Amino acid sequence: MKKYLLIAMLIAVTAAAGWSWYLNSHPTTLVATHKMGKDGFISIILIKNPPLTDKGKLDWWMRNAAMFKEKYNIPAQAEPNEDFVVEIFDFFEGYKKLGRHDRLCFDDMKTTKNCVEKKGVMTIRNSVEGEVWYRVESGLFIEKNGEFIKIKENIKIK
Repeated sequence: MKKYLLIAMLIAVTAAAGWSWYLNSHPTTLVATHKMGKDGFISIILIKNPPLTDKGKLDWWMRNAAMFKEKYNIPAQAEPNEDFVVEIFDFFEGYKKLGRHDRLCFDDMKTTKNCVEKKGVMTIRNSVEGEVWYRVESGLFIEKNGEFIKIKENIKIK
């Protein structure tokens, strides 16, 4: 019995080490950004290897938000209280032609392969009350005092 327990523990440790190696060797990387809508208030961010957990997605955004604002003016607001939307998509299959599928296409690209699959990772937007909302698969969050507070459960992301 002890032999089977030892083998099971060895398999579990090996699997955990392999999973950790995989995650560390495939970091989340920025592929491109695009602006859409009137005055570009909708910002699209395309990434490869998005974080797997909702906590990881929120943490990734918080670590990178200042860089996106500085380099890409994301989120884009002409005035402090104007609306903004940031949509983050997984760039898992790259740019494609429009085709028959419901894809998101970018007019700022003058090529036939200017569309991506709508595999949403996260949406960030401001509310009427001036709060910033973070929508991930497990729910809708707001940030207060450096902590994320869930205000709605199970949101379907396109």
